[in-house]
Amino acid sequence: MEIKTILAPIDFSEDSYYALEYALDLAASHDSTLHILYVNRDESMLYHYLSTSEYEAIRNRALEDAKAMLKDLENKFPKLKDIEYHYHVRRGVPYVEILEELEKNPVDLVVIGSHGKHASKKYFYGTTAEKVVRRTNNTILVTRKPD
Repeated sequence: MEIKTILAPIDFSEDSYYALEYALDLAASHDSTLHILYVNRDESMLYHYLSTSEYEAIRNRALEDAKAMLKDLENKFPKLKDIEYHYHVRRGVPYVEILEELEKNPVDLVVIGSHGKHASKKYFYGTTAEKVVRRTNNTILVTRKPD
């Protein structure tokens, strides 16, 4: 199997960083292009409590913060300097946005952490990784950070 493109969705959790490390190693060994995707969870419930301008300001600030954190990944992961990579920011429900990204920009492999920032919600809703695995035909490597 040829792996020329890899998608690594991250949420800046330790588990997603562990998955990103796997994706980096695979990208380096296969001379692949790595796509790093961050989905800014849309907290639409805030909309009911804030003015439109306040809500938009919070949303825009969250996106700007995420872009800054993505740019800072080279400091945390020096291996990024050795491969071709791109980062993408989307807003919405993480698994939905990951699936839309895969439809828009198909890849050969998805490397995703088994649990992210909202790991406690997995018992009620399932994990983002689980939802992506169930809804796509892409090859997916699900990583689990050792305890």
